[in-house]
Amino acid sequence: MFCVRTVVEAYGLEKQPVYIVGIMKPEGFWTFVQEDWQIYMICLLVYAVVLIIIAYMYGNRVARPLQELVSNIGKITDGYLGETFSMNSYMEIEEVVDSINHMMAKLEQLESSRQEFVSNVSHELKTPITSVKVLADSLLQQEDAPAELYREFLADINEEIERENKIITDLLSLVKMDKTAGELNISSVNINELCEQIIKRMKPIANKRNISLIFEAYRPIMADVDEVKLSLAINNLIENAVKYNYDEGWVRVSLNTDHKFFYIKVSDSGVGIPADEQENVFERFYRVDKARSRETGGTGLGLAITRNAILMHRGAIKIYSKEKEGTTFTVRIPITYANT
Repeated sequence: MFCVRTVVEAYGLEKQPVYIVGIMKPEGFWTFVQEDWQIYMICLLVYAVVLIIIAYMYGNRVARPLQELVSNIGKITDGYLGETFSMNSYMEIEEVVDSINHMMAKLEQLESSRQEFVSNVSHELKTPITSVKVLADSLLQQEDAPAELYREFLADINEEIERENKIITDLLSLVKMDKTAGELNISSVNINELCEQIIKRMKPIANKRNISLIFEAYRPIMADVDEVKLSLAINNLIENAVKYNYDEGWVRVSLNTDHKFFYIKVSDSGVGIPADEQENVFERFYRVDKARSRETGGTGLGLAITRNAILMHRGAIKIYSKEKEGTTFTVRIPITYANT
């Protein structure tokens, strides 16, 4: 085996390095290799320790915001919906936190609406029962009450019962709308005749306040729909247009179609909806004017039922309104229902 050694020659070259190739004995070579291997292993061990420390520190830095995020999600699970979370961390984690805050705001709004609905419906259900009890007690206390008084009180009792029935009917309708679209009873329906029937039913209510009810159909339409659910949706739109209108106003219902969709537009000259309220009108339990809705018998469920029925038909509904100038609802529904 060969190695390189440096020697100092005395032949006038004492300070000059001279390299001479010589032969190294086997035991010397293995000593040399062992010494290098030990140094290599020590270096490798040092590198490994440094890498482990760096990985631990980096992992800790990444895990800390994730642990905080898990803790915040736990608070949401425990019902703390009113809090918002902020976290200065990686961009991806901050985006997740923003999404959670947005979700919490929406959940808080829904929870507030639900609580308000429970309170309103409890009041609405209790009021007619209380009125019926008062009227019945009054009649029982008058042994010789005239027939005219009986009729008057019975008419009032009947009105309160109708009001109670309306609330219960709306609640049941909303429950049915929450079911899957597969439960639609699809059949071929003449949409012109359907609209005409609904308008005919609404005319006596409109006539009491001298509200003109106008129907315009540009062409005959046959479509695959659930007649009961679609009828309920259209009825709610027209009924609201009459209820929240001015005396001697007008309601116009127009029907049109193209090769793929049919369109129903319900416009009125009524009180309108404020711009900041329009995005909420389709939320269940939401009422723009609670006092006015109570006077007209509204429960805050009509437009939620309407929207659900239209979505079940793969359709869409939009609102255009200006306060004190009227409201227009536009409905678009496919002519042919695709069960996909």
